[in-house]
Amino acid sequence: MAGLMKLECLVFIYMIAAGPITAKAALSCGEVNSNLKPCTGYLTNGGISSPGPQCCNGVRKLNGMVLTTLDRRQACRCIKNAARAVGPALNADRAAAIPRRCGVKIPYNTQIRITTRCNTVR
Repeated sequence: MAGLMKLECLVFIYMIAAGPITAKAALSCGEVNSNLKPCTGYLTNGGISSPGPQCCNGVRKLNGMVLTTLDRRQACRCIKNAARAVGPALNADRAAAIPRRCGVKIPYNTQIRITTRCNTVR
């Protein structure tokens, strides 16, 4: 289950790469996972039609937390680990649509892949 709740982070890697760059300590996987945990059902269950308010609140909060390059790179690593743990249970189309469905403006637009090189995220 811990791997499953981390998976939803995969969707937000593009969001993570978009924040302003400052010099602060890196974010922990626990922080990333706890903010995105409410999205798990939406990402893995075809019967749920929307991300829900708790998921969207977590997305907004995480978007406000990833302020440094170190934060974005750490969140990327957390997301990739979660994606590996969940595997094919993730609905990638739903994952990619969460920011739009939650009304979160992300100025970064790319396909999210398990092969993303987190050390190049800025």
